[in-house]
Amino acid sequence: MAPHRIISQHATRYNYFCAIFVGIGSLLWGYDSGVFGTAQAQDYFSEFFHPSTPILGAIISTYTVGGAIGCLFSWPIGNKYGRRGTMAIGAIVSIIGCTLQTAAQEIGMLITGRLIAGLAVGIIYFAIPQYQSEIAPPEHRGSIVGLHAQFIGTGYALSNWVGFGVYYAKGQFTYRFPVGLQIVWGMILLIGSYFLPESPRFLIESGETERAYEIMKNFRKKGHEEFVKKEFVQMRDQIVWEKENEESSILAIIRKPSYRKRLILGCFVHIAQQITGASAINYYQTIMYKSLGVQGATVLALAGVWGTIGPLANLFCLAFIIDRVKRRKMLIWGSIGLSVDIALVMMFVAVYGGSSNKVANGFGIFFLLLFGIIFSVSWNSGCPLYCTEIFPTQIRSTGGAISTFWSFIIQIILAQASPTALLNVGWRYYIFFLVMNLSTALAVYLFLPETFGKSLEEINEVFGDSFVTVHLDDNIAKEKLDQAVHVEDVKSPSV
Repeated sequence: MAPHRIISQHATRYNYFCAIFVGIGSLLWGYDSGVFGTAQAQDYFSEFFHPSTPILGAIISTYTVGGAIGCLFSWPIGNKYGRRGTMAIGAIVSIIGCTLQTAAQEIGMLITGRLIAGLAVGIIYFAIPQYQSEIAPPEHRGSIVGLHAQFIGTGYALSNWVGFGVYYAKGQFTYRFPVGLQIVWGMILLIGSYFLPESPRFLIESGETERAYEIMKNFRKKGHEEFVKKEFVQMRDQIVWEKENEESSILAIIRKPSYRKRLILGCFVHIAQQITGASAINYYQTIMYKSLGVQGATVLALAGVWGTIGPLANLFCLAFIIDRVKRRKMLIWGSIGLSVDIALVMMFVAVYGGSSNKVANGFGIFFLLLFGIIFSVSWNSGCPLYCTEIFPTQIRSTGGAISTFWSFIIQIILAQASPTALLNVGWRYYIFFLVMNLSTALAVYLFLPETFGKSLEEINEVFGDSFVTVHLDDNIAKEKLDQAVHVEDVKSPSV
C-alpha cells in the first residue's frame, strides 16, 4: 500500500471516472439542499406563493422528511437492485420531484415536489459512497469515498452562486431557473447509471463471480495482477462465506453483538456529523451574518463564500489528509477544532454582535467561515467514509440506510429548532454545539475502533468477526493465486 500518494498506484482512470461520475448524485443532493435557501429569498417567490412563516418552514423541512423516508427505502432497493440500480431509481424520483417544484403553481404542488425530491436524495445518499468504497483500492478508499462529500459541497456552492446570480434578474426566472437546473443533474445520473459497471462485491453476493472479476481487472492497472487476484480472492471468499454462514435480517443484526455494535456506531457517526453545527449554519448562516451587522446582497455573497471554501478545503483533505491520517485522529481533532472555533464565534457575537465595530464583526465572520473549513477537513468526508467501512457487504445497504436515516432526523430537529433558538437565546445557542463537539471527541476516543489501512473484508477482524481468507499483504505463490481465482464453488478459504 502507498498512502503517501495522491493518486492510487492500483486504480485505473476508469476506476476514477466511475467514482467521479456517481458524484453527480452527490452534487444533486448538495445543490438541492442549498438552492431553496436562495430561491425562497427572491421577490418573485414571496409575491407568487405568499407563504406564511409556518408554511415556509414546512416547505423547507418537508424535503428533509422525504430524505429520511428515502433512506429507509434505499435499504430494500439496495439489497435487490444493487448500487447502480439504487442510483437509477433515485434519479427517476428526483426528476419527478424537481419537475413538480419547478412547475409549481401553488403551495401544495410545491410541497409535494419537495417531499418527492427529498425522497430521491434519501434513496441515493448512501448508495453513492457505498459504491465508491466497494470499487476503491484499500490504500485510497478515503480519497475516493471523499468524492461524495466533495460533490455535495460543490453542488451546495453552485446553488449559492446561481442564487446570487439570478438575484439581479427579474420575474419567474429568479425562481424557476435555479430550481429547474436540478432536473439536469438527475437526467445525467439516470442516463449514466445504465453505462456504469455494478459493484464487484454486489455481483459476488449475487453469484456473478466471473463478471465481478472482469470488472475488478478493469478497475486496476496492468502490472498489478497479483494484487488484483488477492483482492478478488479475499472479497469473494469472505462474501460467499458470510452469505452461507451469517444472517442479514434486521433482527439478526440486532441479535449479533458485533453487528449491533457496527449499527450503533454507524448511527452515531451520522448523528455526530450533524450535531457539529455545520447543518444549522448551512440553513441559517444568513441570520448569523445579520447578527454581525451584515446587510443586503453581501449576505448572499458571504453565503456563496461559505459554500465555496467548503469544497476547496475538502479537496485539500482528499489530497493530503484522509489517506494519511487515521480515521479516529481525524474525527477527534476535527471535533476539538470545531469546539474552539464555535467558542470564538460565540464570543464575538455575544460581545460585538450588531455593534459598529467592523473589525470585531469581521473576525466573527472569519471564524464562521473557518468553521466550515475545519468541518470540511474532518467530519465532512470522515463520516460517510467510516460508515461505509464498518459494515460487511451483506448488511452494508441495511446498515447504511438506517445510519443515514438518523442523519436526516437530526437535520429535521435542528432545522426546526435553530431559528427559534437563535431568536430567543441568541449567541447562547452556540453553547449547545460547543458541548456536543467536545462530547463527540470523547465518544470517538472511547468507542470507535480504527479502520485505517485495511480492506473492507479485513475490517471484520477489527470487530472480532470471522475472517476466512487471505490478507492483502500475505505472500502467496502466483500458481496458487491463479488456481484460487478460477475456483468457482467457494465453500471455505481458497488459499
